[in-house]
Amino acid sequence: MLRKKSKVALTSASRRRTLFAALIFALICGRSVEADAPQVINHDEVQGFPDSTSEFLKTYQPYLKVYSGCVPFPAVDAAGNVSGGLKPSGFASDGCSKNFGQIYVRADEFKGECAVMYSWFFPKNKIGDWPTDMGSRYDWQNVIVWLSSCDGQAHVNAVSYWSSRGYYTTTKPHMDGTHPLVAYVDDYSIGHRVVGASTRGGMQPAISWFDLTYEAMFTLDLYDFGVSVPFITRNFYQNLARAYYR
Repeated sequence: MLRKKSKVALTSASRRRTLFAALIFALICGRSVEADAPQVINHDEVQGFPDSTSEFLKTYQPYLKVYSGCVPFPAVDAAGNVSGGLKPSGFASDGCSKNFGQIYVRADEFKGECAVMYSWFFPKNKIGDWPTDMGSRYDWQNVIVWLSSCDGQAHVNAVSYWSSRGYYTTTKPHMDGTHPLVAYVDDYSIGHRVVGASTRGGMQPAISWFDLTYEAMFTLDLYDFGVSVPFITRNFYQNLARAYYR
């Protein structure tokens, strides 16, 4: 498997888009469709990436408190195998209540600020904690931490929380030191979403977008989860624009 060197220093958004487009073009042209098709494996068999973030990506990593539903799981492994998820049946946390999890991190400068997106994957989004089939296989959630600069001495200007209705941004987020406090809750009308929390939850092993293997990046970019992967290139900058609050 191929792995890129760690990239903490930020480049321009346009350069990143160009490099990523070139990478995907090379991968598509150099491999057959059959070879590229990700292997779907059981949701609890996906081996996540070890914690490897540092500097400001680690300094501002959120705590996540899960009040309803699944805990976070890895979506892909280093070989590009992808989680098969779970059918939205049974109770909300059936089959997905325990895992070390994974948090995916991507950052760039945006309109004079440093935007750091932290994303979680859940194998199912079961609406309501009763034995029905309401909901969906797979769920992606994210928050964007807006910093004054891309370094460990930055000030947290705001935090944006995703839901299926869009982003909600506050300039007065709940914090534990430098770490935003986030909760995963069931809205019942729209399923699960992330909101600000008053209680500290857990942290998951963090992996930067630029530290993923090419195989993992390729799967995340092309596999149809039925819901958008928030940090892949075609979605990342659109999401920053949607969440921007000034």
